[in-house]
Amino acid sequence: MKKKITFKQVVAAVGLLLLVGMYVVSIVFACLAKPGAEGMFMASLVATVIIPIVLYIFIVLDKIARKNAPEGMSLKELRQYNKRIKNGEDPEKVAKEIEEKYGIEEEDDAEEGIEVAEDSEEEK
Repeated sequence: MKKKITFKQVVAAVGLLLLVGMYVVSIVFACLAKPGAEGMFMASLVATVIIPIVLYIFIVLDKIARKNAPEGMSLKELRQYNKRIKNGEDPEKVAKEIEEKYGIEEEDDAEEGIEVAEDSEEEK
């Protein structure tokens, strides 16, 4: 069975390639005593910190974007549904369509384990 490649894996691979490529170029420049070797080394040090931070931000933004999307729904589909609602289509109709497509069932608050705390006499 073929495993699906996730967004996090793609971001990690891109980050790894950027960092390794940058280090290789820095070492080659240093060994050949090129004039920009010192600048490349400094750029490598800065990028060692900056690149992982930027990639982490991408992953967090992706997680925020997918927060309310049903499992298996692509961001493209989510944007299309949101655009339809924004253009005046009935939100309940769109929600039912999503429920049918992704097999989502509505859950009661009691099933989720949400309890409503009653005011105690001490708080009054």
